[in-house]
Amino acid sequence: MFIYKVVTAKKGFVELEKEVSSLLNKGWKPVGGVAFNNGYPYQAMVGKTAKDSQKTEEPKSETTSLPRGAIDAMKKIDSLT
Repeated sequence: MFIYKVVTAKKGFVELEKEVSSLLNKGWKPVGGVAFNNGYPYQAMVGKTAKDSQKTEEPKSETTSLPRGAIDAMKKIDSLT
């Protein structure tokens, strides 16, 4: 199940950037671009519920994993949605 949230900021881009950055670090992804209404910026975000993230956990294995490159990391982020 996905959760949809719209983030806004009353003090402009700096505040919106902090809020979006915080959500990105928690696993949320932006949907679309930044919208404006009456001078306030808005950003739509989507994330998964805690129940879904528990179901998708991979079992631990004894093998060692190699460091991922930028492309592999982006593919992993895209798998959230």
